[in-house]
Amino acid sequence: MLRTYVARGLTIAGFVLVLALIVGALVGQPVLLSFVVSGSMSPTIQEGDGFVAIPEQVAGDIEQGDVIVFQSQEIRGGELTTHRVVGETEQGYITRGDANPFTDQDGAEPPVTESQIVAVAWQPSGQVVTIPNFGTAILAGRVVVTNVLTAATTVLGVEQAAESWQAGSVMLVSGVILFAISIGSGIVNGSSRERARSRGQDTFDPRYAALFLTAIIIVPANIAMVAPSSTHQIPAGEIATGNNIAPGEPVEATLVANNEDALVTMLVVFNASGQTTIESRWLDVPGGETDSTALYAPAPPRGEQKVVTVSEHRYIVLLPPTVIIAMHDIHPLVALGVINAALTVAVLAFVIGLLGTSKRRVRDTDRDIPLYLRIKRRLL
Repeated sequence: MLRTYVARGLTIAGFVLVLALIVGALVGQPVLLSFVVSGSMSPTIQEGDGFVAIPEQVAGDIEQGDVIVFQSQEIRGGELTTHRVVGETEQGYITRGDANPFTDQDGAEPPVTESQIVAVAWQPSGQVVTIPNFGTAILAGRVVVTNVLTAATTVLGVEQAAESWQAGSVMLVSGVILFAISIGSGIVNGSSRERARSRGQDTFDPRYAALFLTAIIIVPANIAMVAPSSTHQIPAGEIATGNNIAPGEPVEATLVANNEDALVTMLVVFNASGQTTIESRWLDVPGGETDSTALYAPAPPRGEQKVVTVSEHRYIVLLPPTVIIAMHDIHPLVALGVINAALTVAVLAFVIGLLGTSKRRVRDTDRDIPLYLRIKRRLL
């Protein structure tokens, strides 16, 4: 009896762990495992290899020599970057890829602050634990999932990329429809079904599966939305001086939104302080792509150091952008809450719509049957 409970507990824990890793990798945020897509950390971490990523909240104090995953501001347009801490200043940490001859801060990247750090690579005995080709496999999986989603949305008539939010809406509506069909079927056929007489340990409750899947999807999805959100400092005074722009004339700066690490489409919303104008306040950036917009601010009087603060928030495009923007204008937490509610309803409805809500009896019909016969039964 105890062995059965332990085995089932380990199976469930393993399933949850694997699914969390896959979902986290697909949405571009490290959940226990991460990977690199360039050779900047060679030979410590080769291009395409994975590594164990400890969340920053439980990793402890950051020290020189630690390999960190941080949300960059300038590197490749502001994507997640995995580099080693080689120094520390009052402004933040100095980082460098092991294969690079210069630090990130020798370029345009400012010192890395605590709020930018997402995870720390596990280094027992000072060596990073790597998983060969983990990232290569994940990237291949993203291609497969993208192709499946493209085929599904094409069949459903929502293949136009310009309306990327429709794919999320299809998931939501499809789940609700399946849920309604499941409930209706249960009401119609409920009286004619014989109640299964089984012991608690021989039953499977789909509601628990739905809750597990919801939690596994919701957590990485929120990390993908919250972690990249940041505040940018645009030195309008320096730009005006460097380009000899007269006071009052517009100073132009480029805001870049990078979504190379995620499969899902992200809605990137910018808010700026002071008398500024943003050419496109929000950008709908599909997975694997980069987009940008221009910011204009009046040049300050000569010699005055004016800094424009720009906040950036990201949301998974599960609803029409106009709806998300309206919620964001009330408060970013309202937008996050609405998206989480829609995502929760979609996942719960989809899983319960497929599996129903009634407990199912699990019979061990494969006992003492060779593995190849079990596989044959499933496939034929």
